[in-house]
Amino acid sequence: MTALPEAPLTRPARASAQALPRLERGALTLFGTLASTLANLAPSMAIFLSITPVAGAMGSRAPWAFAIAALATLTTGNTMAVFAGVLPSAGSFVTVISNGFGVRSRRAGAVLGCLAFYLLLLSSPLVVAAVVVFLGSWVAALFAWRAPDAWLLVGLGAIAAVAPLVLRGAGLSSRAALILFVVDAAGLAILSLGVLILARSHLAAPLHDYGGSPGGFGGLAGVAFALAIFSFIGWEGCVPLAEESARPRRDIPIAIVASIGLAGLLYVAGAWAAVVGFAAWHGPVRGLALLGDVHEAAPFLDLARHYLPWFSGIVGLVGAASALGCLLAAVTCEARIVFNGAREGLLPAWVARVSARRVPVMAVAVYMSLTALFCVVPARWPQSNPVAIFSLEAGIGTTPLLLVYVAANVALPLYMLGARRDLFNPIRHLILPAASCALLVYGLYAFVRPGQPASGATFWLCVLALLLISGVWTGLTLARHPSAVERVGSVLAD
Repeated sequence: MTALPEAPLTRPARASAQALPRLERGALTLFGTLASTLANLAPSMAIFLSITPVAGAMGSRAPWAFAIAALATLTTGNTMAVFAGVLPSAGSFVTVISNGFGVRSRRAGAVLGCLAFYLLLLSSPLVVAAVVVFLGSWVAALFAWRAPDAWLLVGLGAIAAVAPLVLRGAGLSSRAALILFVVDAAGLAILSLGVLILARSHLAAPLHDYGGSPGGFGGLAGVAFALAIFSFIGWEGCVPLAEESARPRRDIPIAIVASIGLAGLLYVAGAWAAVVGFAAWHGPVRGLALLGDVHEAAPFLDLARHYLPWFSGIVGLVGAASALGCLLAAVTCEARIVFNGAREGLLPAWVARVSARRVPVMAVAVYMSLTALFCVVPARWPQSNPVAIFSLEAGIGTTPLLLVYVAANVALPLYMLGARRDLFNPIRHLILPAASCALLVYGLYAFVRPGQPASGATFWLCVLALLLISGVWTGLTLARHPSAVERVGSVLAD
């Protein structure tokens, strides 16, 4: 086991950390940690939502977008895997950013750590709210419930349904998440394999250029890449579980790499099946035009109805299981970051209370309340609809997450050179984080490049509002509680 570094944290900060509330150590094995991460990725929901716009840009080359995005995500996964080996913590990105920049300046590390925490506190429930909106609209459409608020009632019901599982502890919620992920992954795999077998005459379609605007790999240079990267959001879900993991320094890095790799395989297989299926069904040119049409609401459901009609009803259940598993896993994982921030002084102390089972019950309540709020408020806007709400919330919530990813990548070489030079590896600790930063910045640019829809202005005003609120909140916290400079990032899993 790698020894913990003494720098940049002071010994008094470490000593005081020992008296703070703690979570249940050893509640999760490697299998449980991996299950939560995979469910958080929600492969069926992700590919269902992203395949049409990606195919619209790249045509038959769409599967390659997900293969390239998997490699790009692994560069950021490498950063958190390294940090998990030396700084395992329920604080996740907050801990690594505050310690990484804290090597040079403890105050700078505290400021950036606080800023990252408040960004995560606001943006993460937005992304999960988008998942809830998708789940509600998907189930309402599946059962033809046409009442205006049917989707909202379904979504709020899902939040209420997962609460008892999350409040019983990470062990139970990870087992439930595993069941939902198995349904999710098995359903997507069966559908993909069935389509590939029945449409095998066009198996090579993704190796040629059909359709798309501009089409081919040229279509990757834009929003298609950003959407493919978005499909992997959730890979970091295992990091906040470090305190409850039996062997966090070993298990968290394995879970990160394995989850990204398995999700990548599922995405590529699903996208390949979609391209092959539509090409064989309607011909390569017309088929890819249909797959990439913005009016194609449920391409995988259409594929099931054509190739595997007996499986079409199950596809609807698979989509619901995927979103529900994501909701369960996300609340379990992200509430740990809220809990850790509270015990380090970034929220009122009552938010860090734990139950007799050492479950962060108040942090869970705060996180779920924010998620529900972000579902209800947009639903009350005039002429709102679940599709528009999902698209806007997913984008607004994801953008600050990508900024936090960038900060973590910058923090890695700073930390390794400043605190663990004996372990420094130029490829893993400098080149890969630099490559990750470049890819993430390009993904952010894809959302702001010229020619965005009119809603782009609203999108960026909301993102700037999140940044402004987080910045003001950071300033107020550090001004009122100067001790937070030493406390942020001080509580490690072991």
